[in-house]
Amino acid sequence: MPISLETMHSVAAIGAGGKTTALGRLAVAHRQRRVLLTTTTRIRPYPDTVCDRLLIDPSPQELAEALAQPGVTCAGCTSQEGKLRALSPELLDLGCEAAQLVLYEADGAKMLPLKLHRSFEPVILPNTDLCLVVAGLSAVDRPVAECVHCYQLCPDWAEHPQHTVDTPDVLFCVQDAMDAGGLPLDKYHVLLTQVDTPRRQEVAAQVKDFLSARGISCTICP
Repeated sequence: MPISLETMHSVAAIGAGGKTTALGRLAVAHRQRRVLLTTTTRIRPYPDTVCDRLLIDPSPQELAEALAQPGVTCAGCTSQEGKLRALSPELLDLGCEAAQLVLYEADGAKMLPLKLHRSFEPVILPNTDLCLVVAGLSAVDRPVAECVHCYQLCPDWAEHPQHTVDTPDVLFCVQDAMDAGGLPLDKYHVLLTQVDTPRRQEVAAQVKDFLSARGISCTICP
């Protein structure tokens, strides 16, 4: 994943289709730093292949001690379905101050490849340096009702739930994410994931060309 984070401190991931995988890879790639891997909503705990330390309901001292040493610390509070929810604002502030790099998921997508955002999503932290917008192209040629989380937020899709996803629909979801995030365009980097067939490669190339023409960086991932 050709994304340099050397000068960055706080990186969010929004959208659908591989946020957890993308942040996990970035965490491993920057393991020599003091990395906090967390969420402002809910995530599944990362495995020990990604994180060196998993903290559930940590005390301030436990979090500070974990982030005083190099490596990846995944931290969150107990939630339902085996997930972690966001740390308290006080703990999150402490973690952000102690870590050299903060990687966090800022919305949820129910394991679907695309999503539209509700009014309270995403939850972006102040001073976020980069926001990854993830879009999974396994949605291509599938009905929106099957592959787009909260598809009903688009009136046309609510009326026509069997509409199948094509290039304009992927772009619509990407634009929705950027609008919801409310950040300047130069803070976004789009990740197109699940690009593992010729058809998906075709759509990915079209999406990337459109975004590049607007000055928005984009990476295509298998």
